Amino acid sequence: MLAKDVRLRGLPSPAAIPGSVELEIEVSGTVVRDRVATARPDLIATPHPEGFRLHWRKHPRWGYLTLVAGIEDEAIVLTPTALCLGRRTRRPPKRIRPIVLPLPNLPKGLRLTGIRPGEDELSLTIAAGEWPGRLARIPLPDLLTWLTTAAMTLTLPGFGSRSLP
Repeated sequence: MLAKDVRLRGLPSPAAIPGSVELEIEVSGTVVRDRVATARPDLIATPHPEGFRLHWRKHPRWGYLTLVAGIEDEAIVLTPTALCLGRRTRRPPKRIRPIVLPLPNLPKGLRLTGIRPGEDELSLTIAAGEWPGRLARIPLPDLLTWLTTAAMTLTLPGFGSRSLP
């Protein structure tokens, strides 16, 4: 978590109020594979430093398709860039469509700004232009537990009686 332009407020109730906050969340490759399997059960996707590698479930040894991740309209879009069959790499056929993974609704004021695949993990960057005041009332351990659950499952859990703005 990175806070920028932090202002300190004194008495009667001391507080640190950031102007903007950026969160980086690491998502395991298992969660990504499960989400892609939900959208396309015939495919196995694995995050890789070059992008994503996609294998066909019925014939995983045939080769793989390399995809690049991007963000469009509340979704992660995996666009094919290369088809590797054996030792040959070529441009993917036009009939292979991008895979769209819808994002859960983020709390008001938060938006997904970046996505970076790594070795069997996915790094998501989420930004808040202004940190909501109601979040400041949620204890930090509860907020970190919520963010961890969101990263592990790519779903947004509830806060019980408390709610995000």
